[in-house]
Amino acid sequence: MGSRKDERERLEKALAAAYRNRGAPEPDEEWEARVMRAIRNVPDEVQGISSADLFGRLFWRVCPVACAVLILLAAAVFRYDVTSQQDLVHMITDDTIETVLLEPYNG
Repeated sequence: MGSRKDERERLEKALAAAYRNRGAPEPDEEWEARVMRAIRNVPDEVQGISSADLFGRLFWRVCPVACAVLILLAAAVFRYDVTSQQDLVHMITDDTIETVLLEPYNG
């Protein structure tokens, strides 16, 4: 298979010839069937790509989004006042079971 430059030159030549012959008769159904058959037989580009390459592409597409979410979460945690909730958690964890059970009866 030729390089991309060779393919581009062949395509340009074919398009230039088609433009020069634009008054010529249209191709028949047999020609169209041959072209479509040739297109179906062209190998897929995905067949030559390894799973590591696919993972790399996915990683670099997801990475900026993950970083943005991480920055937003860090900013939210930084701005969120957690000291009052820390005091509440500290009080609950320091209480013994007797204090928690007997508190309603202490008044």
